[in-house]
Parts: sequence; structure tokens; C-alpha cells
Amino acid sequence: MKAPMSLATAICMIFLLLGCGEKIAQNPLGGAFGEAHDKDPLKIGSKPTPPAKQAYPKLIVGKVHFAHEKGKDFGINSAKIPDDESYQSEAIPNASLKGTSLQGALKASPPNLSNPSNALNSPNPSKSPPLGSPPSSPTGDYFSLSSPAGAILTVWALAQGNWLWGYTLADSVGFGDARVWRFRFFKDDQVMLENAKTFTCANAYGTGVIHSACDETNMNQRFELIPMTNEAFLLRNVGNGRCLHAPISDVFGDFHRVSGIYLVTCTGGDNLDQQWYIIPPPFLVKPLYRR
Repeated sequence: MKAPMSLATAICMIFLLLGCGEKIAQNPLGGAFGEAHDKDPLKIGSKPTPPAKQAYPKLIVGKVHFAHEKGKDFGINSAKIPDDESYQSEAIPNASLKGTSLQGALKASPPNLSNPSNALNSPNPSKSPPLGSPPSSPTGDYFSLSSPAGAILTVWALAQGNWLWGYTLADSVGFGDARVWRFRFFKDDQVMLENAKTFTCANAYGTGVIHSACDETNMNQRFELIPMTNEAFLLRNVGNGRCLHAPISDVFGDFHRVSGIYLVTCTGGDNLDQQWYIIPPPFLVKPLYRR
């Protein structure tokens, strides 16, 4: 006579029949916005939408997803940039810094991250620590991230929850310090990427990367640094195990082209489009030639 089926065994069989062995979707924002298992809480899809074509690329506000940012003054000038000479004054939207070096200004008066005027506060004030709060982990110097083809990782649309993109230095002069980042360091070679302009952090979202209020508990904002023998490194997202990727069609010809920023399966061989270099922060630069 067969022994009766235990309750635990019966429950396990029910789970298997229901397909519960599949991985449950997780909110990429870590519960700061939307339901816990909503993989697209912002309703923007899983693939980055290409930015609008601009004769002279410059920052925009983008879609505002969070109530606390509605009506916010993002400090950007919507006037058309007539020529290359105007790029230098457009690089730093803050009028008090025009005509000066932002790098020097940062050394003289570093951003007050305990109460930054443009920091993005949490839409969920009950979370501890609050999103957008000063880092509790060590931070590094400011830098920019470049792909081998010259795509610089940048914020383009300043409102929280918009996609990150890759622009060449020549095509993003008006972006100023939106192209500048710093690391927040954690154990096991993990880092967060904090933007110098928005004080938001790079956040894995679907097959791309957005920027959102920094949350040190959200593994979708953590990246593992994997060094390469050529002094480049891979950035593997801790939340989904995929690597930061800027597609390369022609390493010598991808100029004046916006590059998508994606997360793809990490590869150990032919991975030039997953490699990144740290370069000095281009706080104020001008194109080397006129268009």
C-alpha cells in the first residue's frame, strides 16, 4: 500500500503545474515606484526609444514620471544654438557659473549633496534611507565613461526615469556635466554610477538603462567592475547579470551618431562593444571644427 502524499509534496506539485518554477518579474526601481513585481512600472517598454533628432543636440526635460518633478525648473535653455561659439556658454546652464570652469567651481565649492538644489527626492518618503540622499558609501572623483568608438555615457532627458544614451564629445558639448559621473563604491568591486548634473544613478531597466533617484539597496543600480587586460573594463549589472553595451558598427566611422545604451549577455571573447574607459570629465569643451 502506497503511503499517502504529504501536504508539502502536494503543494509542490501544484506549484509545478501552475508554472511557478519560472522566475518572478521584479520591479527594476526596487519598489520605489509601482508594484513589487511590475517589470515596467514607468510604462516605457523594455527597449530604449531613440532620442529626437536635433540640429544641435542639447538637453531636454523629457517625460516627467514622478509627481514631485512636475513643474520643476530643470534649468535648461530652450533657445536654439546658432554656432559653435554658443556651445561654451550653453555647457553650464547655471548662469552663475558661465564664463568659469565648472571643474574649478567644484573644487572651490563641491556640490552640497546633503541638500542639493537639483537632487531628486524619493517619491516614497517612508523608505530608509530616502532615495536621492547623500551616499553612505565612499565616492570617487568625477569622470566620463567612453566606449571604444567614442560614445560618452550621458543623461539626455533630465527628468527621472528617462533613458541614458551615448553621444560623442563633439555632439554633446551643450550637455555639460550631464556627461559626467562618479562611482559610489561597495564591496566585491561593486559600484553605483551617480550623475554630476542630476544626482541620479544609472538604473537597469528592461534591455536598457535609465537614470533614477539613487537607492543603495536597489541591485539594479549596482554594477560590478570587471577589469580587462587593455585597461578597459566591463560593467556587469548586479540585478540582472548583464553587461553595459554600446553597439559599434564602425569603430573608425561612428561619428555624429547617437548610440543606444543597452544591457546584453556578457561575453568573454569578442566584446569590444561592452568595454568602457574612464576619461577626464569634459566640463567645458568646444568642437575642434565647425560643422
